[in-house]
Amino acid sequence: MPTLPIRSDNAYFGIAKQSVQGTAVAPTSFIRWLDGSKIDWGVTTAEIWEGDGSRRLSQVIKNKQEVKITTHLNPRPIELGLIEQAAMGSGADSVTAATVATTLSAGTSIGATSITVASNTGLTSSGTIVLILEPGTATEEIAIFTTPVTGVGPYTLTVSNSYNGGALKIAHSNSGVVRSVTTHVLTDQSDGSYFTLEVGIGTLNSGTGLTLRVRDCKVDSVKRSSKAGELLAYEVTWVGIAVSVQGSPATVTYENHQAFLYTQGTWTLNGSTTGDALAIESFDISQKNNVNGPQTESITLDALIFGKVQVDVGFNFVMQNAQLILLTTAGSTSGTADSQTVGSGSMTLKFTQADGFHTAQYNMQTLNYTKVPVPEPKNDGKFFNVSASATSTSNMGQNTYVLQTTVQNAQTTAY
Repeated sequence: MPTLPIRSDNAYFGIAKQSVQGTAVAPTSFIRWLDGSKIDWGVTTAEIWEGDGSRRLSQVIKNKQEVKITTHLNPRPIELGLIEQAAMGSGADSVTAATVATTLSAGTSIGATSITVASNTGLTSSGTIVLILEPGTATEEIAIFTTPVTGVGPYTLTVSNSYNGGALKIAHSNSGVVRSVTTHVLTDQSDGSYFTLEVGIGTLNSGTGLTLRVRDCKVDSVKRSSKAGELLAYEVTWVGIAVSVQGSPATVTYENHQAFLYTQGTWTLNGSTTGDALAIESFDISQKNNVNGPQTESITLDALIFGKVQVDVGFNFVMQNAQLILLTTAGSTSGTADSQTVGSGSMTLKFTQADGFHTAQYNMQTLNYTKVPVPEPKNDGKFFNVSASATSTSNMGQNTYVLQTTVQNAQTTAY
């Protein structure tokens, strides 16, 4: 018989939040995965050597069966919120509803310079506003409008000249949804929600591979990183309890928004938006939840809980002065000698996409710098580059979180 190989890019990763422990659910969100994404479905075994007069191994038994999933991705805005909620924990998402939530009172054509809407709530002040038309559909469009509205109902909104010369790019249907951003503020909590992850290996396009559905997953760790000229990237490690083989793959659909670019980020470092904040070449924000759980009568774990949470920050910056080195070693930016004082600061990093609608912000109120070395001189004539390391703390309980992520997108409900 002929060999029928399956391409190694024939794979998918799907995610869904469970309502209860122990019951897997079908995936509702799918990520565009990158190399390094994988599922480890493994076993722990023990060799049993028994005295029977021979020198032969008697048997092998299975002690434990466990599963770990690693996903690498460039998250889209709604995906990013989902992953952050999974990493932060149950009840992490504090939602501020969209100030504008209305519908179109009439259809529009391509090139339309205005729209009519049923309500003027959130549209009465002077200025401009970014709105999303028909979110989640094939005719979704994010446009800028001039406020206030005119008329007594239906109300007329004029497309701002700053958007496509003042004209819509897409035709829209009567009664189509019109909304402003929904804001999700997520902070680290005491424990996490359970999720189902589904991994298809060679089962798309009628492939004969393996589709695995993993229930009761929690995020063990997540690394958020990027560097000059690249996209915001996530590396997420999930731990799950039990696996079931599915008879067919899911119907895979993807979020139709852009990923975040490094160039879209703005920094506030130690309270300043200048100096070192303008010279950061790369960063990573790593969070470890230290997921663990008991094993009793089953071959798999019985439950998973979050352990201690640790958030560490690393970034490379172009040396312009010695302030951050002195803060770490001499206790202040103007220190002149060894000091017991731990150098402290803060960090806020905000990404804003070109559409002005989607944002992602990371905030750490108290960073304790653990390593900012004096750079090594070299005879290459290049600039000094310094690697900084810091740990986020609660400042002895004064802060209510060690990491806060704020996401603005079109997801109207809490994750």
